[in-house]
Amino acid sequence: MAPNKKKKKAASGPARGFATTSIPSKAKPVDEPEQNTVRPSVGGQEQGAPGEPSAAPNGQATDVGTNGQQATKIEDMTPEELEAHLETSELEALVEKYSARCIADGNRQVSRLETERRQLRSQANTLSTYPWLPEETIDQVLEMNATRTATNGHGSNTSIASSAEELALIDLWTLQRVLQALQLPRVSEAIYYIAGLAASGQLKTTADLCPGLPEALQWYATNTEAAELPNYEHVAGPRPGKSGDSTPVQDDSEAGTATQSRQSPVSTPIELSEPEDDSPDDSAFESDEDDDPTKLTGKYVRIKQLLWELGNPDPSVEPPRLSRKQKRTVNLGERLQKLRRDPLFDEYEAESAWNETMIELDATHQHRLRIEATRRRNQKKGEVPKPTREETEDTKIASDGGKPADHDGDELLGGMFEHADDAVSSEEGTQSQGANVKVVDFGKWTGVSPRKLLEDTCKGYDAKCRVKVRMLQGTPYSRHCLDISWSSDTLPDDHYAPAISTEVTVRLTPRSWTLNMKGVSATSSPQSEAYICTLGMFLIASVGSKEQKAAARLPTVWRELIRDLTDARQRMVNEEHRETLRRLRGILQDAQEKLKGEQERTAAKARPLTIPTDRRRPRPTPSRLDADGISTEWTSRTSRPAFQQMLEVRQSLPVHQYKDDILSCIANNAVSVICAETGAGKSSGIPVLLLEQCFGGGQDCRILVTQPRRISAVTLARRVSAELGESRNDIGTSRSLVGYAIRLESKTSSTTRITYATTGVLLRMLEESADLDELDYLILDEVHERTMDLDLLFIALQKLQKRRSTLKIVLMSATVDARKFSDYFGGAPVLDLPGRTFPVEVGFLEDAVEATIGIAASGENKSLLVEDDVADFDEYSAEKGRAVISNPEKYSGKTHHIISQMDEYRIDYNLIAKLASSIATKRQYVKYSKAILIFMPGIGEMRRLHNLLMSMDTFSHGWVVHLLHSTFSTEDLEKAFERPPHGCRKIVIATNIAETGITIPDVTAVIDTCKEKVMRFDERRQLSRLTEGFISRSSARQRRGRAARVQDGLCFHLVTKHRHDNLMLEQQVPEILRLSLQDPMLRIKVWDLGSIEETLNAAIDPPSRKNVLRAIEKLKDAGALTKSEALTPLGQQIARLPLEVSLAKLAIFGVIFRCLDPILSIISLLTSKSPFLTSSFSTSGAQPDARQIFSRADSDLLSSFNAYEAWRRAKAARSAQEFCRKNHISDQTMSAVEEQKIQLLVYLVDAGLVILEGAEKATLSRARSSAGPRGAGGTGTFYTIPERYNHKVSDRALNAIMAMALYPRILMREGKGWRNVYTNQQVSLTSRSINYYNNPKTSPRWLSFYEAMQNRSGNLNVFETSAIPESALAVMLGDAEFKFYAGVMVLDSGKVKVSVKHWRQLVAIKTLREQLARVLETAYKKPGQALEEDEQKWVDMWLNIEACQE
Repeated sequence: MAPNKKKKKAASGPARGFATTSIPSKAKPVDEPEQNTVRPSVGGQEQGAPGEPSAAPNGQATDVGTNGQQATKIEDMTPEELEAHLETSELEALVEKYSARCIADGNRQVSRLETERRQLRSQANTLSTYPWLPEETIDQVLEMNATRTATNGHGSNTSIASSAEELALIDLWTLQRVLQALQLPRVSEAIYYIAGLAASGQLKTTADLCPGLPEALQWYATNTEAAELPNYEHVAGPRPGKSGDSTPVQDDSEAGTATQSRQSPVSTPIELSEPEDDSPDDSAFESDEDDDPTKLTGKYVRIKQLLWELGNPDPSVEPPRLSRKQKRTVNLGERLQKLRRDPLFDEYEAESAWNETMIELDATHQHRLRIEATRRRNQKKGEVPKPTREETEDTKIASDGGKPADHDGDELLGGMFEHADDAVSSEEGTQSQGANVKVVDFGKWTGVSPRKLLEDTCKGYDAKCRVKVRMLQGTPYSRHCLDISWSSDTLPDDHYAPAISTEVTVRLTPRSWTLNMKGVSATSSPQSEAYICTLGMFLIASVGSKEQKAAARLPTVWRELIRDLTDARQRMVNEEHRETLRRLRGILQDAQEKLKGEQERTAAKARPLTIPTDRRRPRPTPSRLDADGISTEWTSRTSRPAFQQMLEVRQSLPVHQYKDDILSCIANNAVSVICAETGAGKSSGIPVLLLEQCFGGGQDCRILVTQPRRISAVTLARRVSAELGESRNDIGTSRSLVGYAIRLESKTSSTTRITYATTGVLLRMLEESADLDELDYLILDEVHERTMDLDLLFIALQKLQKRRSTLKIVLMSATVDARKFSDYFGGAPVLDLPGRTFPVEVGFLEDAVEATIGIAASGENKSLLVEDDVADFDEYSAEKGRAVISNPEKYSGKTHHIISQMDEYRIDYNLIAKLASSIATKRQYVKYSKAILIFMPGIGEMRRLHNLLMSMDTFSHGWVVHLLHSTFSTEDLEKAFERPPHGCRKIVIATNIAETGITIPDVTAVIDTCKEKVMRFDERRQLSRLTEGFISRSSARQRRGRAARVQDGLCFHLVTKHRHDNLMLEQQVPEILRLSLQDPMLRIKVWDLGSIEETLNAAIDPPSRKNVLRAIEKLKDAGALTKSEALTPLGQQIARLPLEVSLAKLAIFGVIFRCLDPILSIISLLTSKSPFLTSSFSTSGAQPDARQIFSRADSDLLSSFNAYEAWRRAKAARSAQEFCRKNHISDQTMSAVEEQKIQLLVYLVDAGLVILEGAEKATLSRARSSAGPRGAGGTGTFYTIPERYNHKVSDRALNAIMAMALYPRILMREGKGWRNVYTNQQVSLTSRSINYYNNPKTSPRWLSFYEAMQNRSGNLNVFETSAIPESALAVMLGDAEFKFYAGVMVLDSGKVKVSVKHWRQLVAIKTLREQLARVLETAYKKPGQALEEDEQKWVDMWLNIEACQE
């Protein structure tokens, strides 16, 4: 049956009471137009807002508006119209291409920000900024940053390319949507600022955030008042979108939300200045005495009306200021909540009354919007509109209190007489209508009832919701009203409500939706009901994909209605998007034009940054000599009597006897390995043989010989110079062919042909010249020591050998596994040479004890306070090292008894002194007593033994005692090689410096403790430490060989023969297998040898992959390497210092922040034994650490430094012994700390980080020579660091600097315990720590620590802790990520999270952190140079922030 087959009876004109326009349904066949004619309208058709359809989307009424105009053909367009048309087409293409992505990105960004805010603030620790970041400081920081930004101007000078401009435009669009969804103010200003950054290329891209969002949020924090921004603690964010959302939905935080606007949303610039809110005072509603329920309902309606008016201001009136509006909204909301808590309050009755009032308010507001829209359009056209009758009536209605004549009052009595009053209300509605009402006819349909489907869909979404359909008019045409009440906040997406025809009043709140057929009616009640329910289905389809699919079950005619509504909505959305893109493009183009103008007006004044690659005095490049010059020089030299005299000495050495074999081997092979025992003359003879061969043949040559120690390089250079017939003072001058190069001292000239240098010098040469073009022969001596530098050199030389076949490389040693080196260098030949030594009588510990029986004990005073001599012993043995005698029958019972009481791990100073006395006095040893060489492990042990010997009567007269240590000056070291005055004998106390490479000619007796100090990487502490351990058997052979250079010798090894033969290693473990790999990795990057892991795998003994990867990660954590393993500027400076990475950083910071004295003192204390002693009579734990007396700034390190300063004052007052006894401090250790500090300064000067004048260098050299005050007999004078490197800084700043260097080794207090932030492990402080006894309520929240070690019970203990100021944590530590919307700063991917209370605090912290990081980066790139004035201001500001808190 065809639709509408039954004829309808038309009502007479007077019966209708209003003009109608009958509109045919799409379901109606086209051959029946007579049944649906267009009747004249009495009041004229009501027009909607611009861009909106004026009739139901499926109706066929003529659209009176812009949509009814015919489009002009392209060929008929003017140039301006054509340009506008092309621009519109381009914008349409952009919308079609990017809108979906932009909307999805915006939703994702908003959801991410809200999630971050909710999660991060609950996880973060609150940062206390009150003491150090007041408003004055924030203003100062932001002002300094603004001044610097204005001075430096914009960044990039290039404009945005056309392809990039399109992406920039879309990014701005996404950003605008996000800012609007976050309900942030001044969006247009923020977008303009971001456009300027985009034009100048200053936007930073992040993987998770849309471009410009971090900068925009920071701009808000900097340029917006706190009252205008969301409060971090209270304001709720946007409502999270549901499935199927297409746009970010703004949350309505007000109690009563606005009716959705009928117009398409238009972005309107927010006024910079707004009048005060002139709304009536709310105090009238605050009467608590008014407890009548009806009055409570009236109060509820009035408060809701005020809230509604705040959300829906009169379009013709200037809106109130945002801050005042927010305060008023919060105030009214609180009163509303208070009213709801009243037990007499009936919320259902009040809500019903409010619904009636809101319908009236909504109708009035919609009329005002239409009037204002018409007025604006006419203003653009230059016309003044005449008020229509409808507008006049609307104005009259508004002036009469907002109650329109068509008000439906059927619910005034709570719906009691709803059915009975339907006819009455319809009649009233009919009679009250004086405006244009459209009549639509949809015909008949079959299928699911729209009302039933709507109810099912709503119940499926919200089981507690209520759907109510009310009839407003029954005859002759039907109108309905739809009410949907929700149990939770629910709103449709933007543009859904505006897409509905303006003849239907739509009122939406989070808990209530109302649709009222005010200006449209249907030909029958079923059509009217289905129509209003279909509109409800259209709205609810926006809340989720499930609800959207439900609409597909509607009958065809209603599906077409929803399709038309969807199309109308999409047209509105597209139009809004086009206008948005047009405006954003204009902003971007304006920003580009502004930037271009600024660049044209101001010339770039960029000052190039000069980074010196070589900060040392350059070594003179030897000039090449021609054949005639060489012959003349060599003939002149060989004719000298001194040369001829020394030639006889050289010819007596074994190397001269094998001259031809040596020279032939070197000439025919790129790499040669020469093994020669002690006394063969290899170190001095082979370089001379090569020089003699070249000069004798008329060829020039340059030879470099490396030595592991500087004393070896100096003494060998002097010896070779003498062998060539040169005077003592000629070395390093133009009169000499020989020179040497050591740290801070170099004596070479352009005529130098043989250079003796330390291994470190060769490493620096490789940094400057990877191919060593200036060398012809490279000789590496003492390669058996297998230092880290040597193993790195082997890797570099193996690659160099392939690039420079002309370079001859010679490896030499007395005891070496020659086959390993030969295989490493591709089968290099091995040449074995005999040595020249005399027989040596060897004794061991049991022999030494036997030899000292009957010798009086030394006078050493055994203090009640003892030092822990084995605390750093390599084996960490839990038991005493009991001696085992191999041949007990050879020794007396007394010897057995003495040895049974001895501990081989400890040094018995009394035994050494008695043994030296025995050699000096006993008849059988007198022939060996001319010069005694005693090997001790370190400088402290040397000093202690020196003091003991000097206190004995035996050595008080007729004896000269020398100390030989690498820290002493060259002049002091050379004194040990001089023969003593006539009638005197000498004792030389040395470390392993005298083991190889140097020869003290008159030594005839050796006392060897068989111990040495070596650096080892402690797996438990994850640190490199200077530990004491037993030497290898090969080293023992070298040491006893020192006694057999001129005659038969005597040697006592102070270990049992059993230990020597069975427990000591044959060769020492290479350093690459026992030291931290961080330092060699930095050298690999400096030398550009390639991948770190691949390079170390090419070593002779490659380290384990686990240790390699661990070291790489630690370098990345320390900031020395980037994530891609590239060397950072900081890493380049660390590579120049022979220190553990964290200590090298600490030294560098000491230079930058000009606090070098305390920093170097702390480093020295960390690399030395603890100076605090424990009582020998105290039980474990009964004696507190002596450091507690000197407690300072919640820091173990500053407390130790405090004790060190007190010791220096006592030393200057010559009361050090009494001070040390009273405070349980080791004077010997403190002296070692002073000497180590001077050595550290030497490292900094050598690396170019500290620049000293000539006089200052001389003073440092003298201080190094004297090595500080020596024990109790010291002079009490100390080296003073130049003032420009040593300003006074606060203890908080020192704690912060130490935390920067040790980061990420930080702890956070959790209850009464501590947690390692980086590893998330629970740790414990030791009882020796200053912070162990602190009250948890007053102790610092954050600590740094130097090392961690697992104890026997499995718990992790940390040592050397120091408080970390919260200001330093916020400003200086780690890599920070700032979450401005959440108000949280995140360090290192969430290891630490701290929150602030205000936006300005976060932006001030970020600014201060960025500027200090910039200053530090600049300081790394130009080491040794003073900071610029602007840079120094930022450093001073931070130092003042720390100082003011003390």
